[in-house]
Amino acid sequence: MVILIVLLGAGLVYLLEHYIYKRYWNRGLDIRINFEGSSAFEGESGELTEVLENRNFLPLPFVHAKFRIGSGLVFEDRENVSTSDQNYKNDIFSVLFYQKITRRLVFRCAKRGYYEITDADIVSSDLFYNQHMVTNIEQHTAFYVYPGRVNTAPLEQPLRKIIGEMNMRSFLYPDPFEFRGIRSYTLNDPMNTINWKASARAGELMVNLYDSTTSRRIVLLLNLEDETVVRHPTLQEESIRIASTLCARMLQQGYPVTIKANGVDYTQERSYAAISANGAAQLQEIYRMLARIDLFRISPDLTPHILEELENPDIRTAAYVLVSSSMKPELQDAIEKISQEATTLWVVPLYRNMDMHIKDVGNTEVIRWEVEGHA
Repeated sequence: MVILIVLLGAGLVYLLEHYIYKRYWNRGLDIRINFEGSSAFEGESGELTEVLENRNFLPLPFVHAKFRIGSGLVFEDRENVSTSDQNYKNDIFSVLFYQKITRRLVFRCAKRGYYEITDADIVSSDLFYNQHMVTNIEQHTAFYVYPGRVNTAPLEQPLRKIIGEMNMRSFLYPDPFEFRGIRSYTLNDPMNTINWKASARAGELMVNLYDSTTSRRIVLLLNLEDETVVRHPTLQEESIRIASTLCARMLQQGYPVTIKANGVDYTQERSYAAISANGAAQLQEIYRMLARIDLFRISPDLTPHILEELENPDIRTAAYVLVSSSMKPELQDAIEKISQEATTLWVVPLYRNMDMHIKDVGNTEVIRWEVEGHA
């Protein structure tokens, strides 16, 4: 009789435990995954915090916390990480009632990109390990890995040349609305600069002086279109790094920069983006735009957007830098037309075993940029 009572009691406890855990196990249970900081450059390290909190009277002896994130972030501790197209993290916890556990996960930024965690699964069981219970918790955290920096020493001389030509052109095209003063007329002065009232007072011809405030700017054209059906993501990634580094350099030197790119935006599925920045404080927007480019999607033709610049009234006082490993004829024709109005430079990232088949593109200086690897 005693044994029967004990068995009935044990069965009652088992059923009660089963019911309580099934109904209440995830009440007050929460997980929060957050990046420490919002960005880093390729090659740098970052940190992710994982906070599991059980605001409940039920202890959970066995908890799996699962989430996924892009494989471009390489975790320092590879335990409980499986990697294919993404990283699949599966951490194991044992949490008591009203307990909070915090873990820090260090990772290396191996690849440029935009990384977000949108949800996490929590899998647990009751005290007897005979129930499988799952809940999904929404997450809101994202991290930018900016393009890595490259050594622009091979471009030092060409950059000085196009900037020098741009500065010279800006003085050849002064702004008629920015008055600076009056001086005596010389034979080289155009007639429309003569100030007749001042000339009458002075008894000699006097001309107005104007400051050159026309928009001196660097226009960086980043073309990520593949010339053939064969894709070269390594060359495209290097093109993005070159563009990013040049934007930072020009802005830090005080030159306004406009970047036009035809990469598809990961978050907006937009196939073309243009950002203008007037100072280093706006550089982060360019970095973020470049980080979000998704090379798994086909980039459209950039040529129409290049030709748009022919309608820009400030084209003569701008310098154009094209970064493109594609050398298709339409692109060559477009940059040749730009070179007839402005100073231009073309940087061509190529593997060593690839030929550079570029015809005469006007006044454009063409620089071959060799990338490790082969076609």
